[in-house]
Amino acid sequence: MKNTMKRFLLVSLIVLSTSVLWVSAAYMQSEATEIEGNLYTNNTLGFSFQFPQGWVVDEASGDSSTMGGDVVVLKATFGDSTLSAFSVDLPKGLPLDKLAGSAEQWLNEHQSHLPGMNLEVRSDVEQVAYGNIRFYKLKFRTKGRRNRVHHTTVVTVTPGKLIGFEAIAKREKDADQALNSLQSIKLFDAEFTAWQAHVGIGDPEGIVKSGAVFLERFPAGNITPYVHKRMAFSYQALNDYDNLVIHGERTIELLPEDLDTRSMLALALAERGDNNRAIDLAQQGLALVDSMEKPADVPLNQWLVRKARATSDANYAQGLAYLKKSSAGGGEIMLKRAIEYLGEAVESDPESDKAYFRLGYAYTRLNDAEQAIVSYTQAVAADGVAKDIARDQLEGIMDFLKRDVSTIDALVQEQRVIIEQKIEAIKTRNQQQVEAEEARIQLEMEQQEMELQQQAM
Repeated sequence: MKNTMKRFLLVSLIVLSTSVLWVSAAYMQSEATEIEGNLYTNNTLGFSFQFPQGWVVDEASGDSSTMGGDVVVLKATFGDSTLSAFSVDLPKGLPLDKLAGSAEQWLNEHQSHLPGMNLEVRSDVEQVAYGNIRFYKLKFRTKGRRNRVHHTTVVTVTPGKLIGFEAIAKREKDADQALNSLQSIKLFDAEFTAWQAHVGIGDPEGIVKSGAVFLERFPAGNITPYVHKRMAFSYQALNDYDNLVIHGERTIELLPEDLDTRSMLALALAERGDNNRAIDLAQQGLALVDSMEKPADVPLNQWLVRKARATSDANYAQGLAYLKKSSAGGGEIMLKRAIEYLGEAVESDPESDKAYFRLGYAYTRLNDAEQAIVSYTQAVAADGVAKDIARDQLEGIMDFLKRDVSTIDALVQEQRVIIEQKIEAIKTRNQQQVEAEEARIQLEMEQQEMELQQQAM
């Protein structure tokens, strides 16, 4: 069935009558295809229509239509008549003026090989309408009167896809009647519809399963990068490092300005010991933070928080990478670099308990007990996931130094006050920037209003 999906050929084997729907056990409906009664919906290509009652819908083979150069996704038959649906990939980003004319152009280009197939064209390409959709139509038939077969092909375009239908019958009116079912046709944005269903899933396992289906149906769509991103973070939650890296790398390839994924991937690589790649990604992330302008749809206060978090995460990833390098023969030089970057991480995010904890470990390796105590105390005060293990390390050092461990709570409280003061200082600084930006915008608006008034005088 997976091979069928890859060929966009996900049609159930059914026999329809006016009152009975039979589904073969050999072919099950999928998320890419829905059939209710005689309503056929292709959720990959984004169209639906009601084919005639009583027709038999068979699984498409993946072959081309008579015109060639396409992929058949649906074939319905009734007696001697056949109605097929097919699709053609169009170049991504094709301008609208070229997109509109590509259906007519496709028919004109592909009719040239019909004479070699003992087929004769009966008319020029003409415009027709089914429902409220414009199609281009071409009629042709077999040469000679004996066993003559009539063909009619109609095509239309959607962004990135050409969708066509071919009716074949012994009588021309039967072919026309088959195509009349297209009066019910509706086009929709299949990729966006699938994305809406995907984002409705919240649990990591469900996200990766839904994402895999989405990527199989839309491997190069406009929304595809964001599916890779959701899958990367879901694999992080599932502790699946290999798939995290696959989808994380794909995300930053497609979304090079995505700060969140770059920082997450750098951290994951550092945790697994891919230190040089982690450092490269983190440094690229820091450069990106410095150079990026605020997106127009993001409020300044949110943008400042995002930048601070991205800066902290990038510095933490570098600190962790250098810490691991120090254990692999880098020695004191690598430890000091680790301390430098971990220090930068907590400056941007004073509640980064993991950075405080790694600082405590780095200072312990340098035999700097006093700084190790401070850092481990800060990790406890930050009250994150590293709190308990940091407290264990803190008690161990103080016990080794013959100090009173009962004073730890007081030390933690002192550091909590300091952390909260740093947080408030950052909030104040951010608010000042927001107010300055609002004042600048207000001044520009007043100047523009004055200019308009002067022009009107």
